[in-house]
Amino acid sequence: MTTIAISTVVTAILGREFHYARTTEEINEIIDAVLATPHSQVYAWDRPCRESSDGASDEFPPHRLRISTHPGGWASVNYHDGTPEHQDLADSYNPTTEDTPSLLFDPEGDLWFPASASLPLVQARQAIAEYCRTGQRPGCIHWQLGQWI
Repeated sequence: MTTIAISTVVTAILGREFHYARTTEEINEIIDAVLATPHSQVYAWDRPCRESSDGASDEFPPHRLRISTHPGGWASVNYHDGTPEHQDLADSYNPTTEDTPSLLFDPEGDLWFPASASLPLVQARQAIAEYCRTGQRPGCIHWQLGQWI
């Protein structure tokens, strides 16, 4: 019997640029880049995500993280799993204070995360790292019902 090891490929879309990571070192670099970018998406899959230059074809898994960051040390995280058996849509959850900013969900529209979705960057980093390892909704942070896909 032959065993084939399937490794995870992490794809991060930073702005409109695709970045790929396979090793722990590369994944840590991608997480740093995600947290330094105002709007990004992260996918963990068995192959790189891709999109044709004309947008006619693409390859993405049914689940992803969307992350928005704020220079003041905040991030909001959205998890979506569109597989028929899961249908999960969740935003990070952190009880709001006066200092908690609302972050823009979609840079091309006027869609915002609720202020209660803003987390300190250290918690967002932990959630992104867990997602990169598992491809599942991270269990290291609290979640609330998501508003946008």
